[in-house]
Amino acid sequence: MSLDKFFEEATGLLGSRWVLLSDWQRYPYSRDYWPILVYKELSGGRASLPSGVVLPGSEGEVVELLELAGRHGVQIVAYGGGSGVLGGAVPDKNWVVMDLSRLDWIDWYDEESGIVDVGAGVYLKTLEEWLNKQGKTLRHFPQSFPEAVIGGLISTRSIGQYSTGYGGIEDLVRGLNVAVPSVGLVRIKPSPRRSVLLPLEQMFIGGEGLYGVITRAYLSAYDLPECSEKVGWISASFKNSLGNARSIVRRRIPPDLFRVYDEKESPLHFGVDGSVSIGVVEGECNVVEAKIEGIGKIVNADPWEGAELADKWLSKRFNVISDLWKLYELGMGFETIEISVPWGSAYDLYDSSMKSLGKLDRVFFTGVHASHFYQSGVALYYTIAYSLENIGDTYNSIWDTLMGEVSKHSASISHHHGVGRMRAKYLEAEYGPSGTELLSKLKNCLDPTSILRDKFFGGKS
Repeated sequence: MSLDKFFEEATGLLGSRWVLLSDWQRYPYSRDYWPILVYKELSGGRASLPSGVVLPGSEGEVVELLELAGRHGVQIVAYGGGSGVLGGAVPDKNWVVMDLSRLDWIDWYDEESGIVDVGAGVYLKTLEEWLNKQGKTLRHFPQSFPEAVIGGLISTRSIGQYSTGYGGIEDLVRGLNVAVPSVGLVRIKPSPRRSVLLPLEQMFIGGEGLYGVITRAYLSAYDLPECSEKVGWISASFKNSLGNARSIVRRRIPPDLFRVYDEKESPLHFGVDGSVSIGVVEGECNVVEAKIEGIGKIVNADPWEGAELADKWLSKRFNVISDLWKLYELGMGFETIEISVPWGSAYDLYDSSMKSLGKLDRVFFTGVHASHFYQSGVALYYTIAYSLENIGDTYNSIWDTLMGEVSKHSASISHHHGVGRMRAKYLEAEYGPSGTELLSKLKNCLDPTSILRDKFFGGKS
């Protein structure tokens, strides 16, 4: 490995302004929002800085930097907005971070097809505001909305709060440009659908920068809805709420934003007992009214009357930092873990996992809500507060316990946060030995010298 030679040639390619080598310049790239690293740093731990940071300004420069890295034996980690929560963007000491924030163009929008051409470094918030001026929207609102960038969202297979009506990021991607170490720049033109062997764009949606660096995306936008109505209702139990949600989804009348809270989270977020369900129903006004009427018949309540519950949640949906800081001042850490599970075992998994997590030492609170719904199943999102004492042991015991329950109930280990460093050790529970071997062989084929990090960049906290 010749880092000095790499940085010398990278400076010649990009200019010294776009090659960051000072400690203060490298520090912001030392972590993402992986909670255990955040808490360790707050407690005086030192982050591992990357060797340097490079900021390409074009797709061609991304390709050339990968070629330089291969020639000098340097490993690259692609960096989007840094809003991940599992350590996927966390570099090892000798790695070089490639910050894609300069690939920030919004090139064109095709009114007839509804497709927009954007750079991987565009902030989602910026793109949404630009589309809104055209009367359009992605309707993709993840928790990280204020700071997420397009390339990072695609690389982690992101999903947004309006997913039940508009789908995940994979439903918006119509084509991609990707810089692949062994190939160069792969241009996958936009199309509404294709049946041409393996649809290549799908190889990189959720690939977390292991197989290639996304440089450009073609995304499908929607018209802004004519009507958007908030709804809410309260059920006696989470089990009852899940049953109602399944019926609503099966009848194809779910709110576009749809969330169901268990008996632990409902008092915390809404100040009421029972199990709260909230939603936002969008579209043509007459269709919205008909959907809400249909929902009311299923839940045996008037959904309009609970609109204030949805209002309360929407007003605070992106404001989590202040709550996390309050917990930290009380000596408590905070973790969120999301999984997906078929309807047939959804409540059994919930019940069993709550009992198992409740037996752990130093775990103070566990609540669950369901926030993404499908004909075949649902995503369960766990919120866990725990003691910061012996944080490493506590943190790993929480993950091992929940992933063990997930495996027992044939659920998926991740719904939308991705793999990062934390979930790497559970890959075999998801795909089995042959599946993980296939992922490894794909990695070796596309990136034979591991320019884009080592295999599945696994590691324990």
